[in-house]
Amino acid sequence: MQPNKIPFTVSARTARLIGRENIATSKGAIIELVKNGYDADSKISIVYFDNKYSSFSKEIDEQHYNTLINKGISSDLMASLYSYYEDEELYIFHDNINDDKKKEFKSLISEFSILYIIDSGEGMTQNIIRDHWMTIGTDNKANNVFTKSGRVKSGAKGIGRFALDKLGGKCEMTTIFDPSSHLTDTDFEGNPTNYSGYKWLVNWEDFEGDYKTIGSVGALLIGLNSDNLKEYLEKIIPKEFLQKVNSEKEFKSGTILKITDLRDNWEDYFVDQVYSDLEVLVPPKESGGYEIYVFSSLNSNKYGEVLGSICDDFDYKLIASADENQNVKIKVFRNEYDIELIPNDFFEREEMKKDNYRKSDFLKGYWEKTTTFSNLLKGFNEIDEEKIFDNIGLFDFTFYFLKRQTNSADAKKYFHRNFMSNSRKDWLNKFGGIKLFRDNFRVRPYGEVSNVAFDWLGLGNRKSSSPAGVAKKEGGYKVEPENVAGAISISRLTNVNFEDKSSREGLQENKTFRIFTLLVAEIISEFEKDRAYIARVMSDYDDQKYGPERDRQKAEKLKKEIIAKSRAKKESLQGISPESQEEESNSDKEKEILASELERQEEEIEKLKDEQKILRGLASSGIVLASFSHDLSKLNDVLASRTDKLKNLMSEKILESDYFHVRDSKNPFKQIERIKKQDVKLQNWLNFSLGATRKDKRKRKQLFLKPYFLNLKEDWSTVLNERGIEMNLTEIEELDMRVFEIDIDSIFNNLLVNSIDAFIKSKEDRKREVIIKVRSNSKEIILDYHDNGPGLSKDINNPEVIFEPLYTTRRNQHTGEEEGTGLGMWLIKSIVEENDGKVLLLYPETGFGIRLTFPIKYKR
Repeated sequence: MQPNKIPFTVSARTARLIGRENIATSKGAIIELVKNGYDADSKISIVYFDNKYSSFSKEIDEQHYNTLINKGISSDLMASLYSYYEDEELYIFHDNINDDKKKEFKSLISEFSILYIIDSGEGMTQNIIRDHWMTIGTDNKANNVFTKSGRVKSGAKGIGRFALDKLGGKCEMTTIFDPSSHLTDTDFEGNPTNYSGYKWLVNWEDFEGDYKTIGSVGALLIGLNSDNLKEYLEKIIPKEFLQKVNSEKEFKSGTILKITDLRDNWEDYFVDQVYSDLEVLVPPKESGGYEIYVFSSLNSNKYGEVLGSICDDFDYKLIASADENQNVKIKVFRNEYDIELIPNDFFEREEMKKDNYRKSDFLKGYWEKTTTFSNLLKGFNEIDEEKIFDNIGLFDFTFYFLKRQTNSADAKKYFHRNFMSNSRKDWLNKFGGIKLFRDNFRVRPYGEVSNVAFDWLGLGNRKSSSPAGVAKKEGGYKVEPENVAGAISISRLTNVNFEDKSSREGLQENKTFRIFTLLVAEIISEFEKDRAYIARVMSDYDDQKYGPERDRQKAEKLKKEIIAKSRAKKESLQGISPESQEEESNSDKEKEILASELERQEEEIEKLKDEQKILRGLASSGIVLASFSHDLSKLNDVLASRTDKLKNLMSEKILESDYFHVRDSKNPFKQIERIKKQDVKLQNWLNFSLGATRKDKRKRKQLFLKPYFLNLKEDWSTVLNERGIEMNLTEIEELDMRVFEIDIDSIFNNLLVNSIDAFIKSKEDRKREVIIKVRSNSKEIILDYHDNGPGLSKDINNPEVIFEPLYTTRRNQHTGEEEGTGLGMWLIKSIVEENDGKVLLLYPETGFGIRLTFPIKYKR
């Protein structure tokens, strides 16, 4: 038998899967069809819900009552449901109607609901209907990216028309095409036609049934001779609605989609949701280029033109623009502060003499900077073998920060300008969230209020991991997702790696998209750093200027409370002597001092609590390790000898010499040697880990530095040797210090971990070396640490930032997300400063260097 090619056959049910089951929501389906109008070069789209007679109402007028009867509801049924009240000239629904009868009536009138989606675009010829509209997954929009007016088409997958099935069981399309846009119109045989438009009818229920193929189901096509769409439009939409539409739009050509047998109940509540969704469909800057109107026959005065969201009452605004060379221009507007309230001496502080923070910068209202992808996402470019940054492309980002509320104390402390809290809350509840727009249309559901994708950038997780207040001295402020709004603009032309999901709900979350979200979050951090810096300086200024008086008032208030309680207690005692009264006065003074001291201690406790939260997580791993130390020590003993015992037992049965010519993978003795090497590595790690939790390391004692570093080298020897790293200890003086050994462990273990990680990332072929030097002078003991790796990331502009808590440039090669705790260098600095020492970064020609100095009091 000769091989034959067998064609695929597609079930008719495919249309049902694409339409009703694959487009997520009815609101999303309407938006898809509105976007089709945009792609047809329409300047206007109308979404008209003819739902007056399909919505249940307890009170209806006589005209409404008679219309329902004319539409097919029996007069007997109407009379059983409604009674006419002459005084009010209304028919009122009976209170005693049972739920089943009411439900039956609602079901009957729901069939009167019709949805129209209308555009004034170029319309469709028979060729386009046949070759594109009726072709599933057509690549027309993918290949012909631009419309005739120069718009970038928003659709690409060729399945948008199946949104019709999501909305209703039947559709009637009336289209009049623009002869200037479509020069030819031919029939199935290629002959020219004399039609100026077409009526297209489809019943989506025809796609149901056993063994039906897509080719066996069709739609009815009827030619039209009218050359103006407006005559059809005037028969559908009441004149009062058309008068609200811009009169310049003539509707000479375009398309009317009439959808019946609707699958959803389009009562006013749901129409309002569609109107709200469309308000954020098109970015505000595009208003005027494409107008959208929503009308409802049920509420003729409620809806109209859909106006975009414009935010003019913000605290901060950030505008970022990324170009094809991965440069990002950032412009930050400050609108949070009432500059007239800020005293001149505030700007005379040293911290406010930096660029972008002078009074002139505040008066200007904004500052600008240019950065790069690699500077924003520090460390990723060095491990990115796929060149993901090249795939991201151009984009624009507008970001707003709006406090929902404030209090008088903060407003005074931070010189906040006044704002209407309720108005802001209402605006954020409707327009909050970071939206994503592609070619001027929103990509749902990103940034959609009350949707799980509202916080698609993960700002909430950032805030949870770093819940610091804006003025915290150690930094770490992250913005809350509920206080932000904004829009990111991308394009099919410049962001080709951002592809739609087939469901039309979002983009495919590939690696490029994940790295893009991290980049956007880092752009937001530019605003966070600016706001936090100003808040810290304002907080310090407030503390220095008003702190002593505020503390005195607090202490006085606390003193009075303590004294009042004390006196109330003593008044219950009779016969107090003069001596006791004098003691009482002395006691009051002591309590005043105590109250002031308590206040100071409370502030110290709060700072320690913040640090404790960070250290608690680190301590947990040590506790777990210590808990299993006994069991692990037993395992450690076994590792030393188990392979030798196994080899001896095997040697009693077989000879090692019999396997000299057998390849290693089949040689049991070679396999045992491999296991032994792994055991040695595991044994060294256990020795190292168990040694870190010894109790004697947690006691302050005299530490002899030369033996200590020799032991450190031995502990790390397996790891260092495996990676070809040599530790040089030739320049260590015979010195000793009275310190906690576990503190010195923490310092040098963290430094070695960082060096090993840097060597792994380094692509240079050279000797790998870690050098530790120890010396002293008359004032201090000096410990220098140096490696000849790649050094700090070139993306770091200010090296001192590595000492901030949670800061890291270590990133996952596949996801771009930060790895590690970001606490290593912060711990080093904290430990050194706790021992009255200093930390200084060194800048050798190659690699990384750091100097730790301790005062001579620690030298014996």
